[in-house]
Amino acid sequence: MPRKRQRATMKDVAKLAGVSVQTVSVAINNKETISDETRERVLAAIEEVGYRPYTVARSLRTGSTQTIALVVSDITNPFFASMANIVEDYAHASGYSLLLYNTHSDLEREKNYIRMATQRWIDGLLFVSTKDEMYGLEALQEANIPVVAIDRIPNNYDGPSVILDNMKTGRMVAEHLIDLGHKHFAHISGPMDLLLSRERLQGYQDVIQQHGLPPAISACGDDSWTAESGYQAMRSLLQASPRPTAVFAGNDRMAIGAMRAIIEAGLRIPDDISVVGIDDIELSSYQIIPLTTVRQSLVDVATIGIKILLDILSGQEPEQSQVVCEPRLVVRSSTGRPAASD
Repeated sequence: MPRKRQRATMKDVAKLAGVSVQTVSVAINNKETISDETRERVLAAIEEVGYRPYTVARSLRTGSTQTIALVVSDITNPFFASMANIVEDYAHASGYSLLLYNTHSDLEREKNYIRMATQRWIDGLLFVSTKDEMYGLEALQEANIPVVAIDRIPNNYDGPSVILDNMKTGRMVAEHLIDLGHKHFAHISGPMDLLLSRERLQGYQDVIQQHGLPPAISACGDDSWTAESGYQAMRSLLQASPRPTAVFAGNDRMAIGAMRAIIEAGLRIPDDISVVGIDDIELSSYQIIPLTTVRQSLVDVATIGIKILLDILSGQEPEQSQVVCEPRLVVRSSTGRPAASD
């Protein structure tokens, strides 16, 4: 059986280049304490002995690894899974590979992942922040790595971004439900420490109150934005008096969970309670009662975000660096006129 070839070490590189191991480290970390001639000799030795992939030496010369990172809060969410797919397609077509980091809505993990991404010499980063506060931006700025925020903008960020008009989303849903004759409203929100959750609720409440109707009662889903959180929130809302005849959920998964709770309570959708979600994930149109939802164009958000980043990486000035995408209401069978109006 042939012996497995031993992996090349920094000592091998140093021996071939005729320098110390410390000098090899300096060259790899691109520090300016050695001459260009010495650096080139070390890089040539790296390639010859096969110490790490050849791309490392090339990236030291070009200043680029052809790698982009995407940070999302929950890859199990179909919205973010589809976003990653679109970003990867565009990155690949432009000669870049994609690193994906899933924070599980954990601030400390988000911070660690961003630190790890900078250590991997990424060229640029797209991110969906976990909360309104983001604590890893300083590391990216210090490393001079271009970033683009998508879907959410943290408080301490003023760079390129692509988001949905969340206030308009809430207003649009309220206007639809009021046009159908509803007078008793509820809202199942995402975490209220996120600006987008607060904006959606604010837009919803503003229109309801402008029509002289009682404000929507609200229940908060948890950080997971899951069907289970929507189910539990809806069970709580069903105890309200008067019972709401229309419910607006913070995403489609929570709306689908809410629909399950309504049906289990022996109520009809939309006759007793109408339900609206956000995102227009694929499953929304395949429910037994197809879900009315607000489509935030995933293709637009992801595509515009990656295009802005690629423009920056190619040295071009993006036509628009801060983009707000228009929502679109998709009306299906889960909303209708209430069976009995007051």
